[in-house]
Amino acid sequence: MTRARGFDGATLAFLAMLIGLTWLRVHMLRLDLIDLYFDEAQYWAWSRTLELGYFTKPPLVAWAIAGTTALFGDAEWAVRLAAPLAHALAALVLFGLGRAMYGAWAGFWAGIGWLLIPGVSLSANVISTDALMLPLWAAALFALWRLTLTRAWVWAIALGAAVGLGTQAKYAMLYFPLCAALAAYWSAPTRSALGGGRAIVAILVALAIIAPNVWWNAQNGFVTAQHTASNARFDPSDLFNPDELLEFAVGQAGVLGPLIFIALVALLWKAATDGRALREEDKFLLAFILPPLVLVSGVALVSRANANWAAAACPATIVWVAGRLASSVNGRRYLAGAIAVNAALFAVTTWLLLYSPEVANRARGIREARGWEETSHEIALRAVAKAGEPAFTAVLVDDRTTFFELGYYWRHARRVGAPLPPVRIWLLHQEARGSAEMTDPMRAEEGARVLVIHRSQNYLPVIADDFTVFRTVEHLTIPLGGGVNRDIEISVGEGFAPVPRDAAFEERLQRRR
Repeated sequence: MTRARGFDGATLAFLAMLIGLTWLRVHMLRLDLIDLYFDEAQYWAWSRTLELGYFTKPPLVAWAIAGTTALFGDAEWAVRLAAPLAHALAALVLFGLGRAMYGAWAGFWAGIGWLLIPGVSLSANVISTDALMLPLWAAALFALWRLTLTRAWVWAIALGAAVGLGTQAKYAMLYFPLCAALAAYWSAPTRSALGGGRAIVAILVALAIIAPNVWWNAQNGFVTAQHTASNARFDPSDLFNPDELLEFAVGQAGVLGPLIFIALVALLWKAATDGRALREEDKFLLAFILPPLVLVSGVALVSRANANWAAAACPATIVWVAGRLASSVNGRRYLAGAIAVNAALFAVTTWLLLYSPEVANRARGIREARGWEETSHEIALRAVAKAGEPAFTAVLVDDRTTFFELGYYWRHARRVGAPLPPVRIWLLHQEARGSAEMTDPMRAEEGARVLVIHRSQNYLPVIADDFTVFRTVEHLTIPLGGGVNRDIEISVGEGFAPVPRDAAFEERLQRRR
């Protein structure tokens, strides 16, 4: 085990870059270049009423937003502020882990490598469950390694706390016990460290922290767990999808950066062909890389998988690649080149956002987040009835994105008492399939005169069937830049009386599709 002085050149260089990059990212947030994404607007809405759980996610993301917005207001940058701070914390922990395992400069490369992988460069600008889970995963890794070295009970408690809090951020944290079991199987020191009741203490601490969310799920039909399981969308008739597996693999290169990904593949190949050369540190980290990658690759093969579903493998990956390569001159050159490539990708993306929004809009994710303040303003103008007309009793939307974006971008108007009607979401099915549908479905008692906003135009005739009187009013086009528009159909419905969502309705719906 290589040890070094606390404030040597590697530490000072890392801290300088950590502070500089984090400041830059917070500064970028304050420029408000992109409106809130749908997920972010949803999390903000949750943060207005703190709960022990929510329909699609554990509660930590809403709690974090509640904290940052209580301190700095609810502008977009304040909603997102926890993301760059969380990644800075993750980098600090991974620096410490890399330093403890492989030496000071390995720690430097691990920490800086983390800050500049493309996945983190993106995630630091968006508040998400991954951004909050990953520093806690890194903290759990560090705690387990320290427990392996010292057998100190405080590290068992820290391990349990990190796993418990990480699970409150995202259920993918539950990969950690599986990885820890594999680490114990491969590594005698880790196995010994978890013995003597220390693993039991860690488990009890984690369960105590997780318990409130479990209780909330039990009170709400385990909706969060069901939603998480349903994301995989298994189709028994189509259980072999090599194209999805290839897309997932390419996605990992996108998350880590091309050269870091190539280094990971090379190191995995070397480990598979010459396992005897692995040190205890290598086996420990491999145990936290392979399970997420293998399991999610399996999901991709039989169904589909987003690239971020294996994000839990990234912290150990960065430390392992940095630790192995930093031990040689050529390896350090390769690391410098890999991080330079990732830094260049970050710089190009930043430049596009600042100076070429037309090009940036070609990315679907960026395009979908632009223009929501303008869209919400235009809808607000139409939601206030004209002179001589009866007031609207509700605004009905047919998609969750519009529901949460209106909730966020109407916040100021509502605070000053603007006569905006409540926003409700249309139920396509009998049961709620999202948090908005669970809390704010369209109700018959609010259906006297309704402004209807259509994003899913295929459903327009289906929605019309739910009203006694229904007429289309206007096609609204919102320019997003670069020749891209957001198109919305606006209608007015009176006498909301939804048709029964029975088997006959579902059959008619299938015929329409």
